[in-house]
Amino acid sequence: MNDFNNFFERLQQSLLNDEFVKLTLSKPIRKSEGLLNVYVRLFKVDGKDVFELKYRHEEDNTFKQFSLEELKSELESLLLNKFRTGCLFTLSEDLIVLVSKKKLVSYRDNAPSFKNKLPEIPLQS
Repeated sequence: MNDFNNFFERLQQSLLNDEFVKLTLSKPIRKSEGLLNVYVRLFKVDGKDVFELKYRHEEDNTFKQFSLEELKSELESLLLNKFRTGCLFTLSEDLIVLVSKKKLVSYRDNAPSFKNKLPEIPLQS
């Protein structure tokens, strides 16, 4: 998990600073599997942070909910086995994590894409 430490530290920092907007995984390794993207949103449920992952397939979408620790494991697995790119969108910066075919992890910082947080919507169960 060392390769993703920077990514997870920045994710946690964005949560502490209340700057987290969303997280997107893209560029699937095998498009034939049908999983196109994964979108991560943060919701408060009973005062606790809950991350909802929307798995966007060619035909439909599926949703799963995770705690922060569970999210880290899921993101690492998805980035190593399903996707080449992840983008953490925050109010202060965008952090892009790139995973090569040899599973080498690199990072790129960009100017923030969002000036405001996304609107709150009811969590789907």
